[in-house]
Amino acid sequence: MTIQKIAKSVGFVFGVAGLWSMAAASTVNVDLGEEHQVIRGFGGMVHNQWQGGGGLSEADAKIAFGTGEGTIGLNTLRIPVYANSSDFNKEVQAAKYAKKYAGDDFILYATPWTSPYAGANQHMAASNYQKYVDHLNSFNDYMKNQGVPLYAISISNEPDWCGEWACWSADEIYNFTKGYADKMRKNGVKVISTESFRYDKNLYNKVLNDANALKNWDILGAHFYASDRRTGDNFFQYSLADQKGVERWMTEHYTESQGSGNYWRTITNTGDQANANKRDTVNAMDVAYEIHRAMVVGNFNQYTWWYIRRCYGLIMEKDFGNKLQIPSNEIGKISKRGYVLSQFARFVRPGAVRVGATANPEQEVFASAYKSANGDSVIVVLVNRDYGSAKTVTVNVPGVSKLESFHMYTTSEAKNAKDEGFVDVKNGSVTITMESGATNKDCIVTLVGEIGDVVKTPREPFGGKAVELPGKIEAENFDIPGTGKENKTYNENDADDHGETNYREGTGVDIYKKATGYIVGYNQEGEWLEYTVNVKEAGDYTFFAAVASANATSGFNMTLDGKELTGDISVPKNDGEENYDDYNKVQKNVTLPAGEHILRFTVVGSWMDVDYFTFVKGKDATDPEPIGDSTTFMENRLRLPTEAENYRIFDMNGGFLGFVRAAGAQELKSNTASLVKRGGVYLAKSANGRVMRLQVTK
Repeated sequence: MTIQKIAKSVGFVFGVAGLWSMAAASTVNVDLGEEHQVIRGFGGMVHNQWQGGGGLSEADAKIAFGTGEGTIGLNTLRIPVYANSSDFNKEVQAAKYAKKYAGDDFILYATPWTSPYAGANQHMAASNYQKYVDHLNSFNDYMKNQGVPLYAISISNEPDWCGEWACWSADEIYNFTKGYADKMRKNGVKVISTESFRYDKNLYNKVLNDANALKNWDILGAHFYASDRRTGDNFFQYSLADQKGVERWMTEHYTESQGSGNYWRTITNTGDQANANKRDTVNAMDVAYEIHRAMVVGNFNQYTWWYIRRCYGLIMEKDFGNKLQIPSNEIGKISKRGYVLSQFARFVRPGAVRVGATANPEQEVFASAYKSANGDSVIVVLVNRDYGSAKTVTVNVPGVSKLESFHMYTTSEAKNAKDEGFVDVKNGSVTITMESGATNKDCIVTLVGEIGDVVKTPREPFGGKAVELPGKIEAENFDIPGTGKENKTYNENDADDHGETNYREGTGVDIYKKATGYIVGYNQEGEWLEYTVNVKEAGDYTFFAAVASANATSGFNMTLDGKELTGDISVPKNDGEENYDDYNKVQKNVTLPAGEHILRFTVVGSWMDVDYFTFVKGKDATDPEPIGDSTTFMENRLRLPTEAENYRIFDMNGGFLGFVRAAGAQELKSNTASLVKRGGVYLAKSANGRVMRLQVTK
């Protein structure tokens, strides 16, 4: 489906008054009806004992927790729970300052590093678990009595990096959580899990798999120290937490401690707690990329930077390690990293909901979208990580009646959350150029627009009519998507269109042109396509699929209205390296109810192509469209030896059926027909490894 692209540039913003942008625009489609996680906000850390009492002044709090121009927009403050109760007062004033400027959005949460019952590199005895809970609750009470009550408290900081604080094994975390964590909810405070240093899923899995233990966690806390900009998306993904609907907070990280927070792209010796020291680029845009992946890939609800005020933090400070020379005129001001984070924090406020958006419309461009808590505005955050090229991006927001303009803000090497003014929206669409105003073109742009009522568009069958069964379904003719999660009709793991045609342009589904017509290729595990079908008559059917793969582990399944239909079906591997041109048929007996239904094809084993599906009335029915002519194929193309050989016979699902002995194509076909119970396509494998396909008619 082609999306109309409107490419009008605004002169005072882009310096091209009256001209139409000629650059090719990538497209971000926003779906306000597709709702994901609720955003709790963005925050930072104060630890006055480690910061020498200079954690957060009132001037710092005004900058960090304000929401207007020249502020960062934080709403969340993380503080420590000290082992000694005489230290409980160290962050009270900082919390009061933060609350003053964050207002009703303020969230205060606390993390213990050590306790009277477990110090550095120590494991707590189970006999002290209740005493430990009492210690945490005493801090909870103290902060409430000081007028800055906690929103949440965690079980412990970094159980997997515990040389300087208490250690917890996965079993200890599980046992404490199941038996004691619910007792930490005094004063209505929420419980955060232990906060893994490296987001180690093995520390969470046991609790997540036990409903009685999981009910004692309100939030899963994690740190990102085992990641950097090169880390794959799988680090941020956690399918088990998705399945359990667990709220997730990123409670601590900084991208680089050896570089100034004002470095945009500076080559220096880098290295933090998780990464070896090496000569590398310190890049402010790594912060934007990490937050994007936390929200979009990881489904995190909250993101907390480490120290608010530090030379590598959100507000600049001198380098207490005396490795960096920080200019005096930078100290006390927002850093580049702070401005980058503000592009999220100032505009994506607590209670906002992340909505559907094309996450990676082109290489090095990333997008996320949010609907405000009261539903009156839409926020789109665009990240350009390509330092060599400005980017032109079209943003489409269909189904809104009052979206007339976006207010645009940019942070780059030359700009600090610069107010770029308004860009006009026509028919829900706007095209902007992400212009940095500097030699390095990488930048982050936030668009904020007021919206009216959201009109949901329903899905439609391709061609306007449900496919009638029995009948044939072309794989590329999946339903036209509507708006809203329930109206999605396909799922693609990446936004790049690897196909070679313009067919179904704008979906990102990888469609190729082959001898038989269009096919869907480059299929990866987890991707799916849906089709509206109309079953004329309930009963038994035979399902056929035309598929190809050069991979031995490819496979798929079919469901109907979300219910299992075929089970997992293996796709036979073709002879030859990267041979996706020879199609095979696989088949399965199924039972279909009458009426209109949603049929879903889901890839369960990557790297396969699919051409079409066919449903034929009756069990073990004959394929009305067998692939190839078996006699010609066998005699002319395969040139079978005339001496008798042993062959193993397999069905198209890879099931072994037995042995036959034959000399020549006709005898092999005849003997296979005697072996099998029904007609169809079969594979014969000779003793020397040759694989042949043949059609048997009965």
